[in-house]
Amino acid sequence: MFPKLLSLAALAAVVNAEHWIFGGSKLIATTRLDSIVSPNAIGTHVHAIVGASGFKNVYNPDELVQSNCTTIPVQPDKSNYWAPQMYHQDPQGNLTPMPTSFNIYYLVRNGPKNEKVHAFPKGLVMLAGDTTRRTYNASSFADQAVSYVCLDYNNDHSGDPDWAERPDFFTHSCPDGMRAQVFFPSCWDGVNLDSPDHKSHMAYPVQAYNTGDCPDSHPVHLVSLFYEMFVSVDQFEYHGAGTWVLANGDTTGYGHHGDFQNGWDVDLLQEAIDTCTAANGNVMDCPPLAAVFDQAAADACTLEGSVVDENIGLTTPLTSLPGCNPIYGSGKPCANAGTPQLIPAQDPLPTGWTELGCIAEGTNGRALPALSMKDPNMTRAMCASYCGSHGYKLAGVEFSDECYCDNSVKNGASETFLTWSECSNHCAGNSYEICGGAAKLTLMTTGNPGASSPSSSSSSASSVSSAATKPVSSANTVSSVRATSVSATSVVATSSPTQTSVASTQSAHSVTPSTSPSTPATSTTGPSAPAASLPAGWAVVGCRSDTSARALTGYSFANDQMTVASCVSTCSSKGFLMAGVEFGRECYCGNSFQNQAGEPLPSASCNMACAGDATGTCGGNWAFTLYKHSDLAVANPGPSSSASVTPTSVASATQPSSTGTAPSNSTNVSGLPAGWIAVGYDDRELHLALRLPGPQHGRT
Repeated sequence: MFPKLLSLAALAAVVNAEHWIFGGSKLIATTRLDSIVSPNAIGTHVHAIVGASGFKNVYNPDELVQSNCTTIPVQPDKSNYWAPQMYHQDPQGNLTPMPTSFNIYYLVRNGPKNEKVHAFPKGLVMLAGDTTRRTYNASSFADQAVSYVCLDYNNDHSGDPDWAERPDFFTHSCPDGMRAQVFFPSCWDGVNLDSPDHKSHMAYPVQAYNTGDCPDSHPVHLVSLFYEMFVSVDQFEYHGAGTWVLANGDTTGYGHHGDFQNGWDVDLLQEAIDTCTAANGNVMDCPPLAAVFDQAAADACTLEGSVVDENIGLTTPLTSLPGCNPIYGSGKPCANAGTPQLIPAQDPLPTGWTELGCIAEGTNGRALPALSMKDPNMTRAMCASYCGSHGYKLAGVEFSDECYCDNSVKNGASETFLTWSECSNHCAGNSYEICGGAAKLTLMTTGNPGASSPSSSSSSASSVSSAATKPVSSANTVSSVRATSVSATSVVATSSPTQTSVASTQSAHSVTPSTSPSTPATSTTGPSAPAASLPAGWAVVGCRSDTSARALTGYSFANDQMTVASCVSTCSSKGFLMAGVEFGRECYCGNSFQNQAGEPLPSASCNMACAGDATGTCGGNWAFTLYKHSDLAVANPGPSSSASVTPTSVASATQPSSTGTAPSNSTNVSGLPAGWIAVGYDDRELHLALRLPGPQHGRT
């Protein structure tokens, strides 16, 4: 391993080592499948799986590369990457899966002999780590390759052994989450694409698990692969040993492991290895990969196949782990409930219905204005059944939980289909499906609407009175085994469990709300909030314009208890000096106007009652009621650049800790606080980051 203290020269060498990172990669599935260890069968434990949409319980490289998409932003990488799901166990023994995302590193390390580094060969699979291990051998490269890092951005724990990187679970809480790390062997025997234990055809280098020359028994030097599984342990109470449990029942952490099946365009990967010598973490510094980078496709990607039909804890906590996985040290036998079956990840549409594609909302009203409803368990099938049962042949789902019906598209909309990935909101009732996007609908049609029977939950759906709805969040689950994937955003959201982060590119408003476009919910009362209810120094400015790219981009959240005071207080507590309440239930924070938005509007444009206080006004349709602190002088946005907000007191313009949503950038590595960017990486010993201007945080 690298020494703990590095000379400046050694440090520079590490920082400049060729590598790229697929940061904050979202899960394609959370289910008990393992195509390597348990092919054509149900897996032994639940896995958090990243990558190609064609993942299933058997690996066929020719089929995998034909997947529709992948949650990796470089779309020609149709590989899958997975590790055991991590659960929180409360003092009563109840188990809840914790939100998870992955940082996937590719590192080009030639070793002292400067050996040629090769791409993964077609059909290669491999494992790192051992699911049965419960001890640590410090001399074993395989054991050294699995480790944990406890994240705390606000305190410096340098020199404290209780916070040093370690091979097992920490014995204390991690205020900003925890990284579970796996480094894969990089030396191949050159013959076998797999082996009986899925490991023997691979080996670690001679000098160290993470760098060096390949042994004679495994002479082909492959690109190095490293996972950081970011787990939001900070969202759950820590109560001592046994709080964190891997899906295999391990409470020590030693049994963590990773699996990989290759789905790369091998020629592209080799080109990147050979030519991207300047890549220092950022995929965009590697031209062959940058040319096929598509974050929108990664965000909209959903599983094509099947998942295991069992409760994995997404809706209510479990009392035992899925499969035969007794909690280590509990002395209790596994609760084996038999072998479940596979079911389609996506609910099939009713007979006679077909999905057409993604369309934009109307320009002067709803595209499908005849009938609408919303439901917290919305799926495409539910919407199609609802519209069909009322005699309509067109159905459109939008913003995760809204359904609209008609017999033709209207109000300036057309059936000119957008790129499929522009509809990227996962359905509220099944995160394996897409239900529209930001002012965009997933459009479906039937030739025989009367034949469709309504979904069982249609009758409970209420008419849509506002299109500002709650987007899917890993903090909110619904009653379906295929509901919400245990997936975390690439920056830890700081909102409370009752708040939902609003992505700046995915928060959609309707052109007009509900089935009565001319009658939005409005407030006819006086001021938006009494001055006494606002934090000291804050006052209302007026009504300002917004766009889908957002005028205030520092932090955002939405909930059904929204008031002016709660929005302004939240923005103030996070160090922002501007706050905007919009569409009744949304709050945006910032210190300057962005994206050429924020223009003054007539006060009548901000006419919606606050969701949590009908006497207050909380913006309108693409309009927000702006509040600011007295230390800021607000400048209107210019024609070609972001507006500035000039602090009259520099000390008061405190940089916030983190945004509510992560930017679409593959190098925004999960677990970094706001204002930090990845600079380089030195495996387990050093995770380098560069702080952008602003107040200093502690380092890990």
